[in-house]
Amino acid sequence: MSCARIIWKRECKAALRSPVAWCVFAGFTALVSLLFTAALRAGDGSFEHLPAMFCVQIYLCLCIPISLFTMRLFAEEKTNGTIEMLMTAPVRDVDVVMGKFFAAYTLVVLSIGACFIAFPCYTHIANPPPAYSQNSLYGGIIAVLIVAAMWCAIGTFISILSRHQSVSAAATLVIVLSTAAAFTGNVPGFDPSGICDAIDFADVARGTLDSRMICGVVSLLIFFLFCSVRLLESRRWCNALHN
Repeated sequence: MSCARIIWKRECKAALRSPVAWCVFAGFTALVSLLFTAALRAGDGSFEHLPAMFCVQIYLCLCIPISLFTMRLFAEEKTNGTIEMLMTAPVRDVDVVMGKFFAAYTLVVLSIGACFIAFPCYTHIANPPPAYSQNSLYGGIIAVLIVAAMWCAIGTFISILSRHQSVSAAATLVIVLSTAAAFTGNVPGFDPSGICDAIDFADVARGTLDSRMICGVVSLLIFFLFCSVRLLESRRWCNALHN
């Protein structure tokens, strides 16, 4: 997997040298902080659910960094005309997909990590300081990270399909928002109980996590990564036949 590590480093360095990535970090942190503050002022939930409230805001806003960081993985290669070099390079398709996937996922994790600025700031300035469990907060963040990995895999697959970054970003945004709403029970007519219990971060914060949800998310993650490898492999064979 040394080739995948090289691709991962190249993608991360290229993204972090761009001001766009830092604007995404700042904008995502600001949006999550504003929504968290609005939820607190509205009096939604209780101190028991404070970590859950924070995780819900991250969950709802994840569509932004995921769509922006995955849109450029392969669509940018096609736009810049470097996809041919990638297709003819002596690198396995699985290394290319995994390297680019982990690069996007790393940037999304950095975005989530930046949001941690809001939570300790609130607990520091609150009077009296709210009581909450650190384990509850960590459990909610782990659940968010697992779901984010699945969405990054979907974004990677869409980026291979699309020739334009804007189309890839829009499609990823719609799918992430749709699945986020569906699996929290907010889509009329859709009952997620046939697959898993609706994702409830209040339950996650209490330490109860449906194992079916984890299995379902991990299964979709593996499925879309597998499809991405096979799709890239078919594109490589098509290019070889045309040449």
